[in-house]
Amino acid sequence: MWRRMPKATRGLAALLVVGSTACVDLAVTNPNAPDASRALATAGDVQSLIAGGYTRWTYTLSYYSSMLMFSIGSFQHSAPWANAGMEYYGRIPRNPTVNTPGDANVGNLTYAWYNAYRVVAAIHDGLKQIDSQIVKLGDQEVMTRAYAKYMQGLALGSIALLYDSGYVYDETMEPKDAKLVGYPEIMTAALGYFDQSITLASGASFTLPATWMSHEVTAATLVQLAHAYKARFRAAVARTPTERKAADWTAIAADANAGVTADWYRDFDCNVPTFCDNGNAGLLYANLPGWQMQNNFVAGMADQSGKYQTWMATAVKDRLPFVIVTPDTRWPQGADETAQKAAPGEYFVVNSGVTRIWNRPDRGTWRWSYYEQQHEPFYTDMGVDNAGSVPEVTVVEMKALVAEGDFYAGRLANVATFVNATRTAHGLSATDAAGTNTSCVPKLPNGSCGNLWEMFKWEKRLETQFSGPLANGWYFDARGWGDLMEGTILCLPVPYGEAQLSEKQPYNYGGVGGTQGAPLGTYGY
Repeated sequence: MWRRMPKATRGLAALLVVGSTACVDLAVTNPNAPDASRALATAGDVQSLIAGGYTRWTYTLSYYSSMLMFSIGSFQHSAPWANAGMEYYGRIPRNPTVNTPGDANVGNLTYAWYNAYRVVAAIHDGLKQIDSQIVKLGDQEVMTRAYAKYMQGLALGSIALLYDSGYVYDETMEPKDAKLVGYPEIMTAALGYFDQSITLASGASFTLPATWMSHEVTAATLVQLAHAYKARFRAAVARTPTERKAADWTAIAADANAGVTADWYRDFDCNVPTFCDNGNAGLLYANLPGWQMQNNFVAGMADQSGKYQTWMATAVKDRLPFVIVTPDTRWPQGADETAQKAAPGEYFVVNSGVTRIWNRPDRGTWRWSYYEQQHEPFYTDMGVDNAGSVPEVTVVEMKALVAEGDFYAGRLANVATFVNATRTAHGLSATDAAGTNTSCVPKLPNGSCGNLWEMFKWEKRLETQFSGPLANGWYFDARGWGDLMEGTILCLPVPYGEAQLSEKQPYNYGGVGGTQGAPLGTYGY
């Protein structure tokens, strides 16, 4: 018979793609549970298993994951629809998680977890076969190992960003050795895997096949991506402003400066399900006309007419959309809707027709907006071929991380230089180390003109929207800056099934006054 595994390890072991997850007392071959030596008998088997890691990892930012609910929760976009947890986790006041089997949105809390650990499990099994020399990859071994270590960093780093705790598990361990540890320990492990990938790929001359990461990736580019992810993950893992400021900003700057030198895009083809029905579909619905509006809680800071301050002073249930009048040319120009339709902005346009989703007033008219984003519109301009690219890691994000470290270190002139690079390109006045803001963009809810720090945040938000970590830079930045609305979930609990297997009661986070619920934010909401 099958021996019972300790509860603490059964949940993780169940994720292993192949390999021993239990012992057999009888000498009987079970064709429904093949061991690794038979399932991964050739170099091609091992490489295929490992190579699928990147596509599987993109599921962590999928429509079915927490991607859209966190985008709504951080005001990166707005929509009245109940899909993907958007309406429920976007409510005011904020709701806590419902980490319960059968809940309509529980899949959005657990999807990233299980897909990230499928990556970890696949890499574990593949590398064990290589380490034991059951299969030999010859001149492709360095390439495969470098990619595998990169994927371990990507998968576990994503767990550390999203969840309060998780398992650190690799090819050197057995399932019984894995125990739940906190997110700082998980992130430390992820950074270590990235370092191993960098060591393996530095100076190598391989090129990853296009099927591995949606297009060919050279060893040099893989090194840059590993540095870029180290930089963004070190910053984004913070749950509070105290944690964010305490991050190793010297290391972050070093990795950011060694990161990408050109924006790195992930290719997609919606005619091929494996390159569409995952993380790309999340961006589809975050940007699709009829699914996306700009949320006035943040977008309103562009306004110079006073309507934003009036809107903020109105009871939430009575707030209605308003026309933003601003010198920021990323927004439509003109004093009213008619003028702005004729003068679309460089990034945003006035929505109309089917794209004006002023639906379900019972779910809050405060969700409604005149504007939709069309900068880096991802799927909105796919055309007839349903294929294209989405920016996964950008140069401006790397520069912003360096500038943020400069701010904490008091190198304010460097921060002003970063801000002015995009600010003045879009019709706004230049700033300086003192934070001069003649254009008064952003104009805060209290009517004051944003200082240098607020101008920095404004530029980073607009220049990295729908990109950044897990396509949710707005959420992770706002979490670390203290900008989230009160009660917004700061991280996710271990999925209920895993909690039960670890002999813990399932638990919940978020909600006003709740554990891991954001305190009152910077802007008073």
